[in-house]
Amino acid sequence: MFKTKSALRLTLFVSVISLLLALTLAMLLLGNYGVSIQNYLHTLIPSTLLGGLIFTLLLTPAMALGLPRQIAALSAGFLFGASYGMVLATVAAVLGCLITLMLARKLFAHKVQHYYPQQLAKVSHFFSYNTFLKALIIRLLPAGSNFLTNVLAGTARSPIKPYVLGSALGFMPQMTIFSLMGAGLQVNGQQQLIISIALLILALLLSSYLYQKTRHKFTLG
Repeated sequence: MFKTKSALRLTLFVSVISLLLALTLAMLLLGNYGVSIQNYLHTLIPSTLLGGLIFTLLLTPAMALGLPRQIAALSAGFLFGASYGMVLATVAAVLGCLITLMLARKLFAHKVQHYYPQQLAKVSHFFSYNTFLKALIIRLLPAGSNFLTNVLAGTARSPIKPYVLGSALGFMPQMTIFSLMGAGLQVNGQQQLIISIALLILALLLSSYLYQKTRHKFTLG
């Protein structure tokens, strides 16, 4: 019980830090340099179907290698608007998740099994039960690393379908929020920025509530 409360406090603390970092980035980009940055990026990646494809192809390997999903969604919303940006960022996040998961299964599983069999057995046991729910809750929280989570899940040979589906569903709220925030960084977008901040706070509260309601399943094993 003590460990559960400590883990929850740590998760909430890191979530608040993530929120503060996102707000700091947003306020910096809302300054005089925001328009110049936006115009420069649009010359590199146009807001067209082709530009969206190029952006996704660039973003997918970056997210597979550890680019935070908040930055990806913020950038997508900044370049393509809230709705289109959310779709692009979510697709890139899911593809990046799948790439890292598969590479970890092929490259690391046997080596880790050889050198750390007991530790791997614990991780494998964790991801073997309620995989969809665990992936969903992990993705709902802004804390943590997508890259490390995917490497652990891949190394532990987590069931692919429920893990990817849970991740995809869990990605969507934050992708929506940070895409809105990115779109709000454009000129006269303060209202969208305020809405996205409010939604992020709501998402933090809902994810904490969901964890509390399902923690018996989350720790089952």
